[in-house]
This record gives sequence, C-alpha cells and structure tokens, in this order.
Amino acid sequence: MLLKIKKPITLISIIISLICFSLSVWQIKRLQWKKEFINNIENAYNSESININTLSGDLNNFKFKKVHLEGYFLGEKSMFLGPRVNKDQVGYNLITPFLLKDDRYILINRGWIKEKIKINNQKKEYEIKGILKEANIKNIFTPNNSLKENFWFYINVNQMSEFTGLNLIDGVFLDLIESSPDEKFTAINSSIPKIINNHLQYAITWAMLGLIFLVMNYIYNKKNK
Repeated sequence: MLLKIKKPITLISIIISLICFSLSVWQIKRLQWKKEFINNIENAYNSESININTLSGDLNNFKFKKVHLEGYFLGEKSMFLGPRVNKDQVGYNLITPFLLKDDRYILINRGWIKEKIKINNQKKEYEIKGILKEANIKNIFTPNNSLKENFWFYINVNQMSEFTGLNLIDGVFLDLIESSPDEKFTAINSSIPKIINNHLQYAITWAMLGLIFLVMNYIYNKKNK
C-alpha cells in the first residue's frame, strides 16, 4: 500500500532529507577513498625507488610506486595543465613527454609553472625520480581539454598521444619529485604534499541538515493539525 502524503511541504521535506542523507553516505565513501589515497601517497614518498625498467606488464598495476628512470625530456612537445595554484599564485602544471632508454615514452608532470613558455628540447640525459599515478581521471565538473590551444584540464593519455604524435605509455603518468640535472624553472613536489581530508565533517553536515528538515516538518505538522 502506497503511503499517501497530503501536504506538499511534507513531501518536499522528505525529498530534501533523502537527498541530504544520500550526500552524507557519499561523503563517507569519499572519506574512505581519501584515507586510502593519502596512505598510498605517504607510503610512496617514504619508500625506496626502483628502476622503471624492472616493472613488467601493465604499469597501471604499479600506481603509487616510486620509480627512477633515465632518458630525455621532449620539451617542444610540452603541455600545460591548468589552472593550478601554488602559494596563492595561479599557473599551470608542466606536462612533458620523456623518452626512456628502451624507446618508450611516458608523460612527466614536471611541477608548477607560473605561465606558458616555449620550451626547447634538451640534448642531455636526465635521471629522475617520481611517483606513478593514474591518468585519464575526469569527473562531471572537469571541462574538456583543448588540443588546439594546448590547454589541458586533466591528463588524457590518448589525447596527449594525438597532440604530441607519440605512442605514450597508456593509463599512467609520473609525478616528478627529483631531477638531475634540475633547471629549477618549475616547483616540484619533492616532499609529501599536504592533502586535506574534510569528508567526515561534510558527511556530518549533510546528515544534520537531513535531520533538521525532518524535525522541522514534524513541528510544522504538529502545529497545523
């Protein structure tokens, strides 16, 4: 038997409360995801790096692994990921393809840069360390990338392969934490980044809002019997 709700305000209150409770549950799920993410980042930064050439198979299986590699930056094929904030300044993350000694190409997030600049290829070998991270992550609020303007909102390996004309390693990129030599024209995350996890507060807030709407509806109905 279906529940009959005579007063529209009661129906509206129940719908709003259900939405609030749903958002609270979603924030709890986000809380667990963020805890795992922070733990993975901390473990990666505190671990010893391994040579990327020792990793066999799909590199997606080695997310949050600290690796070191040797090769060459292809500076002229650099891309700008933005907007990104560093010390209250808005700029970009510099994404550059890197040629490994085994002739594979991998994307490197070289860190934050204030403005777009022309970057030339360097005919020198680099030894770098970084954290392997998952690429192609986009939510419903992330705008589409613009290949024509070389402006990127998220790392999409297929699109970046098309833009650069390179067969890039799929599914992952490297977050740079150390480079030798280091030109120091970007700000890199050489230490564990501070990641804020406020999802518990958000979950409590949404749950309280849902409860408040139910209580207000109860009081309203009691006064208007």
